[in-house]
Amino acid sequence: MTEPIEPGGSNAAPEPAAAPDRMPTDGQSIIAQRALAAPVTVDRAARTVEVVWSTGARARNFVPALGLITEELEMKPGAVRMEALRSGNAPVLNTHRRGDARDVLGRVIAARLEAGRGHATLQFSAAADVEPVWQRIADGTLRAVSVGYRVHRYDPRPDAATGQTVHRAVDWEPFEISVVAVPVDRDASVRSEGDRDTPTTAIEPDLPEEEPTMPETTTETATTTAPTAPPQENPVTTPPATTPPEPARTAPPDLDAIRAEAGRAERERISGIDTAIDAARALVPADRIAPMRAEAIEKGWSADQVRRSLFDTMVTAGPRPSLPARPETGPGHDDPAAMLDAMAEALAARSMPGYQPKGSGRHAEFMGWRPSDMIGQLLRAKGDPNPPRNPTLLAERAFHTTSDFPALLSAAANKMLLAAYAPAAPTYRQIFLRRDFRDFKPHRHLRVGDFPTLLPLMENGEIQAGTMSESQEIVLLQTFARRIRVTRPMLVNDDLGAFTDFAAAIGRRVADFENATAYALLNSASGDGPTLTTGSAAVFGTAAARANKASAGTALDLGNLAVGRAAVMRQKTLDGLPIAVGASMRLLVGPNLELPARQLTVPVAANQISQENVFASFVQPVVEPLIPTNRWYLFADPVTAPVYVYGYLNGAEGPQVTTGPVSGVDGVEVSVIFDFGVGAIDWRGGYFNPGT
Repeated sequence: MTEPIEPGGSNAAPEPAAAPDRMPTDGQSIIAQRALAAPVTVDRAARTVEVVWSTGARARNFVPALGLITEELEMKPGAVRMEALRSGNAPVLNTHRRGDARDVLGRVIAARLEAGRGHATLQFSAAADVEPVWQRIADGTLRAVSVGYRVHRYDPRPDAATGQTVHRAVDWEPFEISVVAVPVDRDASVRSEGDRDTPTTAIEPDLPEEEPTMPETTTETATTTAPTAPPQENPVTTPPATTPPEPARTAPPDLDAIRAEAGRAERERISGIDTAIDAARALVPADRIAPMRAEAIEKGWSADQVRRSLFDTMVTAGPRPSLPARPETGPGHDDPAAMLDAMAEALAARSMPGYQPKGSGRHAEFMGWRPSDMIGQLLRAKGDPNPPRNPTLLAERAFHTTSDFPALLSAAANKMLLAAYAPAAPTYRQIFLRRDFRDFKPHRHLRVGDFPTLLPLMENGEIQAGTMSESQEIVLLQTFARRIRVTRPMLVNDDLGAFTDFAAAIGRRVADFENATAYALLNSASGDGPTLTTGSAAVFGTAAARANKASAGTALDLGNLAVGRAAVMRQKTLDGLPIAVGASMRLLVGPNLELPARQLTVPVAANQISQENVFASFVQPVVEPLIPTNRWYLFADPVTAPVYVYGYLNGAEGPQVTTGPVSGVDGVEVSVIFDFGVGAIDWRGGYFNPGT
């Protein structure tokens, strides 16, 4: 494993002003972020990096109620709540954004306090949208980190050296670490280190590289000695022949290569300047952008020098009211109800594929939290500063205190249930008319013609009194329910699988139950339907009192469809008036007759009038698997001539979720209650053919 490379410079940061953050008022905790010096060790294989996320250095923070304050973080173990960072589920975010699940780049897998510093190991996701950020961190381009934290208590003290009041955070809690482009601390940087076999070099200002010189070439002196001759008188000695050394040769500099490299370095320097300015464009006044860029290019500044100048500009410019408020700085961020709703959204999104969370996006903070983590946070929101860490004790507190955990289960179940129930479209709703119930007493429903017809009013004449039919049909509302238990062992084991499966599936099951209940009524008595009070006969019959059923089953074709439509149109109200069929009719069939039903109701190109599909414009096919054999029905628009009705209890449309304690057991029961009623109120708007 490689060793971390410490950045140069002192660890004591100056006192820059942070982005606007919320400070405590009336004992409430605040949430803020600050960027700090971040030495890093990169492990490309494991996709991890080690950072220093806090040194506790003083920084200037803006508080709406107090203005600019000098803040200092106490780094002693007793002052820092490390549970969130050590849970293994604390997120690594992209610039503190939480509006989308894709803003989560990874997680914090280890965190510790050591020698007055906060250290952490970050692991980045292998997802495709995270890869560009990871590569920038690994190659040293992206080098700044920022910690998001909540301050629960300050200890304000005067500073003898400056005379200012320093607000020292003596009880605070880091909960996420972000990768940022422009840090609050001007010296915040990240230096990547490659594998041990492939060392990398710390990033330095871009300068033209010097042309390497060729090594000197040295020629050794060669000595040649003649063979020894016999001794002679007066011998002549010849000095040894020598070769003088050649002068050292140095390759001439390649001026074209030097110019090319200098141009490349200058282009990279300007590109780095533009990148730094673009990242801070929303944080500094617009009129300072162009002059700063021109000055940086003219004076030869590096990208790091530009970042320092940008930070100084942000400090002197003060808070920017046009900046979008972060979710954690909103007035309702510490509201227990808002926190509970965000946790419920996180449970629903994690347990139900395809669920689309609603709200501000704060649910992303809780996506990786275990139930025990949520219980502890809910207890803290209720005023318990030190909830137990033992899962068994937490489970007991969840069921025996006002931790709001039962309410969390109810909210999560409601969200999952409605997400599955709302898109469901049972086919019976195209045939039945909706009429809700005020209570559980028998409800009378008016039929076509039950209200007396209007009579002409003569000049100075008296309005004549009429009577209502005494035989209106009665429909009852019924209650259906199911429940599941969440027990203490489930919480201790962090196992809510049975609960989430129940909540996600019950929504669709309720919609299917509605459909089955409605068609059980329609299919009763071999398709004739239930017995009505009027005439003591079924909904459909061949007798003169009904005349809305084929005397013998026939095939579904154009001629028989015309017979059925004519039978509906011949029906009369109690006052002898033709009923209003409506602009469209519904042709209800089972799977056996889907093909002829669609052929009879789809427009076709015809050369002759006899070939024209005359019912295509006002007869709509409804195919329902619960219609058996070859039966088929024709219904008028239920708004104009209803035959069957359905409804819910007013104010409780659809399934409702409730929670309550389990008698004699540490746990809570999650119940689904469904108030639903169906019934038949008339026969005039329908026609039934048993089929062949």
